[in-house]
Order: sequence, then C-alpha cells, then structure tokens
Amino acid sequence: MPTLKIVTFGQTRVTLDGRDIAWHATSARDLFFYLLSFPDGRSQRDAALALWPDDENENAASSNRFRVALHRVRAALGKTDSVFKDYERYQLSPEVLATSDVFAMQAALHEARLASTGLPSGTQATREALQRAVDLYGGGYLTEVRADWADTAREEYKASYVQATLELSMLHCEAAECDLAIRHLAQALRADPLIGENYHQDLMACLASVESKYAAVEHYRRFIKYLRSDLADTPMLETTALAERLKAGDFTCPHQIGTHAPCARHLAQRAAGATLLTFEADGSEVHDSLERAQLGLKLADALQPAGTLDEVAHLTLEALGEALKLESLFIFLVDLGVLRINRVWGEIPPEFHPLLELGALPLDAVPLCRQVVQTGEAHYAENISLLPTAGPETNPTAAGAVPIFGEAGTLEAVMAVSRSPHVGTWTMHEQALLTQAGRTLGFTLRKDALYVGVPNSAHSGSSLVTGR
Repeated sequence: MPTLKIVTFGQTRVTLDGRDIAWHATSARDLFFYLLSFPDGRSQRDAALALWPDDENENAASSNRFRVALHRVRAALGKTDSVFKDYERYQLSPEVLATSDVFAMQAALHEARLASTGLPSGTQATREALQRAVDLYGGGYLTEVRADWADTAREEYKASYVQATLELSMLHCEAAECDLAIRHLAQALRADPLIGENYHQDLMACLASVESKYAAVEHYRRFIKYLRSDLADTPMLETTALAERLKAGDFTCPHQIGTHAPCARHLAQRAAGATLLTFEADGSEVHDSLERAQLGLKLADALQPAGTLDEVAHLTLEALGEALKLESLFIFLVDLGVLRINRVWGEIPPEFHPLLELGALPLDAVPLCRQVVQTGEAHYAENISLLPTAGPETNPTAAGAVPIFGEAGTLEAVMAVSRSPHVGTWTMHEQALLTQAGRTLGFTLRKDALYVGVPNSAHSGSSLVTGR
C-alpha cells in the first residue's frame, strides 16, 4: 500500500512513497490544504469563495474550477475516496488525515488532556504526550500560503503549540526540573512574546535562580527592545522593578511558573534541610525600586518625541530634575578624546560659560568625565570643580557623571549633572537611578537624527556621524 506523508509545520511537503506529489495545478494544491485545514469539511461554495474569490461568475467559473481541482487532488493522492462528500461538505478521508503532522499533533494534545484528568500517575503520560505535540511543531503552519483561511489556521495551531509548551514547562517546574522548565518557557515566549508579561517575569526569575543574574537581565533587555521597536511600548513597573533587583544582585526566589505558589525546587531543598538564599524585601528597598521603575518609564516616554540632542537633554532634566533636585544636566559626546557639548540646560556657574561656549573641550579639562571614559563607570563628587575645570572661587556643587553606551557597546557620551551640596551626598538609590537613565539615553541616542546640529559632530573619524 502506498505510504502518504503530509508535513505542514515549518515546511510544506506531501510525499507518496517518498516522492513529492505532482499536483499539476496550483488550484488542486490549494484545495487539498484548504480541506486539510478544516477536517470537518467545507461546502463547494465555501471552498470556492475562500480559494478563488476573484472569479467573476461564481456559479459557472468557480464550480468548474472546483470540479477540476477536486479531480486532480484525488488523482494525485491515488484514490478516488481520498476526498468524499458528506451532507454537501467535502472532506479528506480519515486515512489521509491520519498521515499529517497536524493530525498527529492534535492526537497528542487529546491524549495529554485525557491523561491529565486521570490519577496522579497520569502526570508522566501527560508530559510525554505534550512533548510529542511540541516536537511535531517545527514552525508555522503552511508558511508558504498567503490567504485569510491559512492565517486563521496558522494562528490556531501556534496557540495550541504555545499552550502545550507552557503546560510542559509548568509540569517540569512542579517536578523541580528547572533546566527543562526554563527551556520550554523560553520556547513559548519565542513563539509568542505577547502571551503575558508575567511569563517574562517568571523566566527572568528562573534564569537568575538557575543560571545567573546576567542571563536574567539579558532576557529583560531583549524583551524591552522588542516592546520598543515592535510595539512602541514599555514594560510594566513590576517587570522593571524585578530587573533592577536582579541587576543589584538580590536573589528573588521564582514562584512556580504560571501560578503564585512557591517554587517546588526550593520547597524540596527546605524539606531536606538545605540552606536557601532568600530575598527579604526591605520596605525602603521596595519603595526605591518602584520609584526607579516609575522614573525610568517616565523618562522613556518623555524621550519618544526627541529629535535632537538638545531636546534629549531638556526632556531628561524635566523627567529627573525634581526627583534628584538637579540644577543642571548636559551631555558630552565623546569624540576621539574630545568632549563635544550640546546646549546646557539648567543653572551653570558663570565661570564655566566661556568653556561651554567653545562647543568642545579636551578630555583632560573635565576630570570627572575623564574618569568615566577611562573606567566605563559612573563617578560622583561633592564639588563641581571636578566637572569642567574651575578656579578656587567656584562655589561647591555636587556633581555626577554617568556613561552612555552606544549600540556596539562603546562609550559614546557622558551625562553630567549637578545640584546644590545642601541636598546631601548621592545615595545608592540616586546613583542607581542615574545609571538606569544612562541606559535609557543609550537607546535614545542611537537615533541618527539626534546627532544633527551637534557642534563639529561630522568629524571624519567619529562614530557619531549621521548615518552610522
């Protein structure tokens, strides 16, 4: 008996005894996959409207095209009963459907549902059935077909795959098989990043617990890049607050994936008498994390309309100035050992004006910024004399300088801020907030338009030239 095999996930191929089927016409191929997508059958009229909506004479041209296509489908499959008619609906025979990866995936999902309703011993059977379903999904359904009916089926099958992958991740999590739980959760999020931001939070927590905080933060950065570039959106406050805690090295025990229950892995360790790392949230720390998240989102939103570097500096000062009690904020572009300065916002001591009006300063003229360029880390001082070089008569003013890294990871600019010394020293919370602001500015400053109008920015060796 000839062996039929139908592959639709990731690639589209129908073979008979190992050889690709010859459809002899696109209409026959389209009709076959249309009926495959609706195993309960469709009427001739429904098929014609879906496959050939441009036929001028629906009763004549469409009817004739359908009959010819149907004949070719049966001939290609080698059996006249491969497509049968039942109550005005045309269907592929059960024997044909059973040779498809779509049928095998649906059968595995059905088996998983039956096993999950049984005794606890059914958990292993559920996992095995879900794993088969996930393995069968090699990619999008009928990716080569561009039609509304195919798009609908494609989304439904992807949703089934994502749900199965999530369920599999949860089962592995319950069994304290953390590596497998992470793997399947990541697969689900790659297939559909919008299934829920809580799942991104789960993955961040799991990665920090099992791998490292660096893996968790890397996922967070990819997620916010996706939100901004594809959706023009920002993450939830809870997500940003979690990322800030992980960056700071605080351990956050992940709750069970998809629930708010404790992590089974850590419960098992506690039962065995193991010493657990725990994160006991201090009230002030939680408040600081939330404030940083709120201000970070405020800054990201404020910078959306920015079209020039002047606007970036102005909007950044507006977003952060009140919270940090800043007197001034300006941005130095680091260009081959020279600091190029855009317009300054806020109150700057008069003795600095001649230097700033030059539009460019040697790196050595600004000790605090020089330290940032040399170390790649933020630096703070209690006297602004370490910002632009000033004389002994300079009024003491607290200053800070934060690196701004470009797309390639190179330091391209420095954000410098100042405020009255009466406010007090820079707290860890304030420094963390400025560091976060520097990262946000790094994303914003990748817009080529921001470099237009910067004094001497068209230096031939500069990485800041428009059109980088």
